[in-house]
Amino acid sequence: MSRSEYTNYTCERDLQVEQYCTRTARMELQGSTTWETRTLEYEMSQLPAREVNGQYVVSITSPVTGKIVDAHYSWSRTYLQKSVPMTITVLGTPLSWNAKYSADASFTPVQKTLTAGVAFTSSHPVRVGNTKFKRHTAMKLRLVVRVKKASYTPYVVWSESCPFSKELGKLTKTECTEAGGNRTLVKDGQSYSMYQSCWAYRDTYVTQSADKGTCQTYTDNPACTLVSHQCAFYSEEGACLHEYATYSCESKTSGKVMVCGGDVFCLDGECDKAQSGQSNDFAEAVSQLAALAAAGKDVAALNGVDVRAFTGQAKFCKKAAAGYSNCCKDSGWGQDIGLAKCSSDEKALAKAKSNKLTVSVGEFCSKKVLGVCLEKKRSYCQFDSKLAQIVQQQGRNGQLRISFGSAKHPDCRGITVDELQKIQFNRLDFTNFYEDLMNNQKIPDSGVLTQKVKEQIADQLKQAGQ
Repeated sequence: MSRSEYTNYTCERDLQVEQYCTRTARMELQGSTTWETRTLEYEMSQLPAREVNGQYVVSITSPVTGKIVDAHYSWSRTYLQKSVPMTITVLGTPLSWNAKYSADASFTPVQKTLTAGVAFTSSHPVRVGNTKFKRHTAMKLRLVVRVKKASYTPYVVWSESCPFSKELGKLTKTECTEAGGNRTLVKDGQSYSMYQSCWAYRDTYVTQSADKGTCQTYTDNPACTLVSHQCAFYSEEGACLHEYATYSCESKTSGKVMVCGGDVFCLDGECDKAQSGQSNDFAEAVSQLAALAAAGKDVAALNGVDVRAFTGQAKFCKKAAAGYSNCCKDSGWGQDIGLAKCSSDEKALAKAKSNKLTVSVGEFCSKKVLGVCLEKKRSYCQFDSKLAQIVQQQGRNGQLRISFGSAKHPDCRGITVDELQKIQFNRLDFTNFYEDLMNNQKIPDSGVLTQKVKEQIADQLKQAGQ
């Protein structure tokens, strides 16, 4: 006869945490600005004109932007028999024109500046008396404009956004998030272009490596299967840093039976285990009694003053820059040379964690410069025994939903009498206590009880054969 027996084990471990930095390129111009003069000359009679409200209007689009520093006009007499006076309006300035006279003079325009791409006008009446013009009359206009001359060279400026200290992590991947190509800037009417193979990157850093912690035994055992996991606490950025995991581990046992007249007789006592469905009935019962006894001992020692049981202590460990000297590691203390910088208290805490005497509370930044975290600390509640840890974690927190405080301020207080009465001890998982229980020579283990059953069966068979 053979059977499989499944036992659940709860452990803790760190999860791998990835964080990201972004690098973005922007195009800028560097150079100098100088000034020069440009001369613009126009013959109005050669330019297209349109008739608007009895006026011939010539529109001229300026090719430059700048200030008019000199304006000059000129025309020749037309040899008409009579005087034909009229007003020509240029750049908002009225000029007196007469067919019998020539002109060659400077003037101060009302419109002081020109803008590239924007038109200015010159206009005069279509008809003056009996004289009708066919187009804008002949007039030369010369403008001297002071314009800005720029000499620029494009270049790239990179800006980085990183919500953490890069020294706290290891770069594992870089990917382009904005494809490369040409980009153009326009300044003072002139275009400047440049090429980049990539305009933005995202860099991935591992800021916390995965650590099997107290789950090492179960992950290495092919007979164990992960059945559930729950985040213990999160980083300030919202990433899960630490989790509780529950593994179900299978153990196979076999026993001898004898079939006689249709009845099955157990020859070695293992059948009783098969009927009960588990081999830890005795250990479970003793564990519950031990927990209650320990609670009673704590309560009695306090003499009724602020009565609390299973009180713990707040403990801290640090995680320094670049991943060196991570004094919060759950495993690998024998191989990591960086752990030499850990304090004796941190080493003692590591030992307590390996003995399953702690409850993880959280992690916080303990040293920050210019908004960047340079050192983190992790907080725990440490208890004197596995029983205390089990009752606190599963009873106080798991059943009663009483928090262990914040990462900076752990609340490791004891459990009150009223709270103890509300805890259902038969629902607590004492698996982590079984090993200590079985190593205590004063308490008989399941093997001893099984041997006694075997001896009794053998005696009964011997008596039946006589």
